[in-house]
Amino acid sequence: MNTKPIYIIGSVALLLIVLIIAGGNLTTNREEQTTDMQRSSFYSKDKKAGGAYAAFKMLPQLFYSNSIQVVTKPFARTYEKEAQLKYSGNAYILVANELFTTEKDVDAMLEYAAVGNELFIAVNMPDPYLAKQLKFAVVESSNLQQKKESLVQYYKDEAVPVDTNFSYPGMISGNYFSGTDSSTTTVLGSNYKNKPNFIRISYSRGYIYLLLNPYTFTNYFVLHQRNVKALETQLSYLQYGAGNVYWDDFYSSQHSAQSGDFSEWQVLMRYPSMRWALWLGVALLLLYVLFESKRRQRIIPDKPAFNNTSLEFVDAIGQLYYQQHNNYNLAHKMILHLLEYIRNRYYLNTNILNEEFVAALSRKSAIPETDIRQLLQMMHHVQLEENISDDYLKEFYKRIQLFYLNTK
Repeated sequence: MNTKPIYIIGSVALLLIVLIIAGGNLTTNREEQTTDMQRSSFYSKDKKAGGAYAAFKMLPQLFYSNSIQVVTKPFARTYEKEAQLKYSGNAYILVANELFTTEKDVDAMLEYAAVGNELFIAVNMPDPYLAKQLKFAVVESSNLQQKKESLVQYYKDEAVPVDTNFSYPGMISGNYFSGTDSSTTTVLGSNYKNKPNFIRISYSRGYIYLLLNPYTFTNYFVLHQRNVKALETQLSYLQYGAGNVYWDDFYSSQHSAQSGDFSEWQVLMRYPSMRWALWLGVALLLLYVLFESKRRQRIIPDKPAFNNTSLEFVDAIGQLYYQQHNNYNLAHKMILHLLEYIRNRYYLNTNILNEEFVAALSRKSAIPETDIRQLLQMMHHVQLEENISDDYLKEFYKRIQLFYLNTK
């Protein structure tokens, strides 16, 4: 077999990978050392001047919650998949240069707020459909990269007991609100022109916060002198004890209007390094097909696959225990299998099945706490009783199967 084409393809691929990594490292080093914020990413893992790494790392200190969850999909899709968003007491933070959404996303945001949740949006320019639904208008002004320190944000809520003027030598956002519904809107802050750029809109049982200065979340701003107080001030309006806190990393990478149909490919194609990797993979695949399209040997007949008898074995064991009428032993083994499943899937300690365990399992599996408590009570009953009736065993089996089927 002639292996020369394979060596050629491998050498070319290795050279391309080295060039991409070297070029990416040089670019990253240059960007990390500059304070230019013209192309701020507002990304939670970006440590450059225009990234939001510092603000994201501050969130656990500002909210009494179990964890900060990062969202990488459109709001409508997240709202559909994440059951906790349909209950009250959650906080959702979205920071981006410009908010490009679909009508479906906006409708989901409003439905999320209506049930008693809080949505914090910090963007230079909101989505027009969102503005129409919430009855506000925005005047566009220029965003400037200043060379000296000056005032960029002011909070005018007298209830906040801190010095509310904040400045830094970075990007200035000039947009402001020109019209709002006074019956539902409260002005909380203004920009360097003393024009309102931070408002709170009461929507049914919840609140929507709109800040036309996303640069207050950037590393350069937050880490400058005492400006961490600004982050604390604007997020202090959200519930400190929010049940779940979400940070959106999807819209910060959107630079044009969405088509309305989201696919997993959009996530992959957002990042330059991932795009390079995908196109390189396609090129290597085409080269491989080109050089290896000629068949070198006869087709080897398929070998029949072995039958998987593991399920039949489990069923046979279950039937054996059931026929022997050893309900306690069978129920005990069902409990052991369930606890092993929880440990492997959700990485939870099953030694102590208390209320903290119930809350953690409910959050990770999206199963209501009441259902989990009922299941644990049945497990406790099985462990205490030596004689388990057939009806109780069937009900216990049904409860466990429902847990398996409904977990996410």
